[in-house]
Amino acid sequence: MGVSARRRLHVPVLVAVLAAVVWLPASARADTPPKFISKPAIQGSAVVGSTLTAVAAWTGDPAPTATYAWGRCPAIGNICPAISGATSRTYVVTAADVGSRLAVRIDLDNGESYPIYLNSAATPVVVAAPPPAPVPAPAPAPVKVTVAASRAPAEQFLHPFPVVRIRGFFARTGARITLLSVRGPEKATVSARCVGHGCPVKSLTLPTAHTRLHRFERFLRAGIQLQIRVTRPGRIGSYTSFLIRARRPPLRTERCLTTSGKPVVCSSP
Repeated sequence: MGVSARRRLHVPVLVAVLAAVVWLPASARADTPPKFISKPAIQGSAVVGSTLTAVAAWTGDPAPTATYAWGRCPAIGNICPAISGATSRTYVVTAADVGSRLAVRIDLDNGESYPIYLNSAATPVVVAAPPPAPVPAPAPAPVKVTVAASRAPAEQFLHPFPVVRIRGFFARTGARITLLSVRGPEKATVSARCVGHGCPVKSLTLPTAHTRLHRFERFLRAGIQLQIRVTRPGRIGSYTSFLIRARRPPLRTERCLTTSGKPVVCSSP
C-alpha cells in the first residue's frame, strides 16, 4: 500500500476524533476569583473581657472560604504579630492585650483562583475592664423610739404632760433623725439645746409645745446630746435628753422640771 492510500485511511479517523472533541459538553460556569466588596472591620469594644467580631463582605465563584488571623499591634505602628491560636471570626480581649491595639486579617480562597487577603484597621488601645460597681449595703432597720414622759403630781404638772417623740436610723458614726417632735399643752414653751461637736444649731426656742424640731432632723454625729425642755410658768414641765450613739439607738433620759427649772426624777401620779 502506497503513501497516498495510508493518508486516505487516516483522514476519516482523525475527523472522527476531532468531531468527538468538538461535541463534548462544555462547562456552563466561568470561574470568578475571590473579591472583597467591603473591607474587613472589627465590631466590639477594646476592653478586657469584651468579644470582638471580624466582619466583611466578598464574592467569588466558587464561593470562597474565609480564614481569620488576629494580630496584636503596638500603640503606635502597623506591625501586628499574630496571636497564637486566634483564628476564629471572634476574639475575646485578654489582659495581655492591654496597652496594644488589635487587628484581623481575612484570607479568601475558592480553590480555583489565587487566594487574596485584606487587613482591618486596628482598634483603639485596649484598656482594662472597669471595676465592678460596689454592692450597696443593706439599709439599717428603722428605729422608732417613742416613750411617754414620767408624770408629776396631778395638781402641779402640765396637762396634757409633754410627749417627745424621736424616730430615725442608727448608723456606723451616729444617727439619722427623721422625726423629732413635741406634743404638749398650749402656751407652753419648747427650748432645745445641742451639746457636742457638729451640732446644726446650739439652741432654739419655740413658742408652742405642739411642734417639730426640724433643725435637728438630719444626721447627727455620735456624742451629740440634745436637751429638750417644755415649760410653763407655775407648772412642772418636762426635760428630755438624747445622747446620740454609734450603731445603737440614742440613749434617752426623762426628767421633770421643777418651777425653779431643775431636772428631777418625776414622782408617781
